[in-house]
Amino acid sequence: MDTILLSILVVLGLILLFDIYFRIRTRSSSEQTKVLNLLQKLNDIILSSFTNVEDVAQKVSDAVAFDLGFQVGVILMIDEKKQMLRRIAISRTERVKAAVAKLGFNFKGLETPLNTIDNIAVQVAHDRVSRSTNSLYEVLKPHVTAGQARYIQDVGDVAISLVFPLTSRKKTIGVIILSLPKNESKVTDTRKKIIERVIKVVGIALDSAILYQDVLITGRELEQANTKLKELDSLKDEFVSVASHELRTPMTAIRSYAWMALHKSDIPLSQKLKRYLYRTLISTERLINLVSDMLNLSRIESGKIEISPIPFNFADLVKEIVEDVNAKAQEKKLKILILEQKLPQAFADPEKVQQILLNLIGNALKFTFPGGIITINFFTDGKVVEISIKDDGQGISQEDMGKLFKKFGRLDSSYESLSTSGGTGLGLYISKNLVELMNGRIWVNSEGLGKGSTFFFSLPVASAQILENAEQFHIKSKGEAKGLEPVAI
Repeated sequence: MDTILLSILVVLGLILLFDIYFRIRTRSSSEQTKVLNLLQKLNDIILSSFTNVEDVAQKVSDAVAFDLGFQVGVILMIDEKKQMLRRIAISRTERVKAAVAKLGFNFKGLETPLNTIDNIAVQVAHDRVSRSTNSLYEVLKPHVTAGQARYIQDVGDVAISLVFPLTSRKKTIGVIILSLPKNESKVTDTRKKIIERVIKVVGIALDSAILYQDVLITGRELEQANTKLKELDSLKDEFVSVASHELRTPMTAIRSYAWMALHKSDIPLSQKLKRYLYRTLISTERLINLVSDMLNLSRIESGKIEISPIPFNFADLVKEIVEDVNAKAQEKKLKILILEQKLPQAFADPEKVQQILLNLIGNALKFTFPGGIITINFFTDGKVVEISIKDDGQGISQEDMGKLFKKFGRLDSSYESLSTSGGTGLGLYISKNLVELMNGRIWVNSEGLGKGSTFFFSLPVASAQILENAEQFHIKSKGEAKGLEPVAI
């Protein structure tokens, strides 16, 4: 947004410069030359690479003072945070240099509180009405006494000071003070109008410099914040990896002991104790699954996994996985059907495909009611091999479809749902990442609650063209490659 405003301000500044140029064509040749020189300098300042507001202000104050014949040119900018009017530039005319050397007083950097209502510069900043004064004290108070101000005025050979508001984008950004020598104490209305138009260009030039500086500062701050976020993200990944690994070891031991106590006890167990042990076993398995998902997620997001695609038979891999999960399906009184058909070989990493299939089939087992059927089907168009896993379970509402494939994207966080399904909300997110790393696509269809759902994903066919460029599909690990934790069904 700031860069757009900056461009607009530059254009407005140039338009004003052209307007002034056409208005001075009828002036005397010497006056024309002075104003044209000033316009050229302002044009160069506006089109230059704005780097520092004070540098721009110094160039502007010098240009205005030298080319418009002023003894002194001073630019003061409003500091909103400090509520001050700060002198950031004073023209480097010979008279100013001599006065500063004689007085030993540096006017640059002086800050006048914006509540100093008897200071003419502050008044102009507040009401945007230009003023003039024969007394430097009205401009310099409260920094000097009336006597000191008179001495400075005499040394500086100042007769009258004109104070103009510097405005841009309908707001006051500062003021400019222009002082005339004693031999030229009158300003004609025509000259004053030209000066006022030049001052408008000065306001735009300074505002452009402020915006440019803000853009640079914001860019640097964003870059620093981005670097810090990357460092924090790296630390987070490392913490998750270490903490998950440390959790997994004791939880595996607890699960083993709970299973032994439940199924291999050498003493009779009451029904209540069996129920407690069963709940312990289920909760422990759920925590182990969560730890596994967290480890896998950390490795995928930090690029610590390797994708090594090869041609393989998709249907054969599906049969192996169904064989492994059949016991769980029978336990829930579910039937898994595979609709076989002839398929070309897929080109992907079989280990990662197995992870995806276990996640999707595992979800179907969790969310299909006892007595239900899970149907696995295939499709190919010669370019991709597609698999669909359809269940007749609880289905997904249209409102919830958008939550899928997102990190921790559980559709129902109620205790009842959590206790029955035991999902972490990470499985589909991990599957999506793996599918996309292998140049595939994953999606879901459901006609609504109670009507089941169908999950699809597709992978490239191992065509001659892909096999010729197989190396470009290989993804190397950033650092030490780590395998994925197995999915528990």
